[in-house]
Amino acid sequence: MSKKSNQELESIFKEKDNYTEEAVQAVVWELENRNLIEKTEILHEEISIENEQTTAPISNETLKNKESPFEELVHPFLYSKKAIQGFTIFFTTLFGAVLLMQNLKEMNKPKARNQVLVFGILYTILSVVLLNFLPRTFFITLLFNLIGYAVLTEYYWNKNLGKDLKYHKKKIWKPLAISLLIVFILIFLQLLPNMLTE
Repeated sequence: MSKKSNQELESIFKEKDNYTEEAVQAVVWELENRNLIEKTEILHEEISIENEQTTAPISNETLKNKESPFEELVHPFLYSKKAIQGFTIFFTTLFGAVLLMQNLKEMNKPKARNQVLVFGILYTILSVVLLNFLPRTFFITLLFNLIGYAVLTEYYWNKNLGKDLKYHKKKIWKPLAISLLIVFILIFLQLLPNMLTE
């Protein structure tokens, strides 16, 4: 829980029905440590004594390995495969790669993150070069983007995050706004020489 942001902790606590009692208690402790709530608040009463008695004890092996017993109880907030698909198809593979890189950052996988970045850049450059020699049709562009999406999800996602990873879907509004702004700037720069010569 110490790796979660304040916003994520508050979100988990607000949606506590989706989490185990142990996970909610861990959130309460972390919020207390950050002085975001008072220790005397009624929050502890929401964790019933009956549930505390029925919860499974933490194994000695977990404590020896210094692993958090709550790590597997809370699902991470990640951009979904559908979000990556949408960004890859409507923008380019590089945009989908950025979303996957954010997921890998959240899951603390820096090496895989760098691999996705290199793939996204090289594949986008390769696509642009090849599209200059091929007929410029929507179908061919879509085909290139779908191949990029397939590599990002079927290879990089499944290899580094797992095919059956359970997670909460992260909202896409912020990256969508940034992506649209970048596209708008690129279109403006492309049209600028024509505007200046008129």
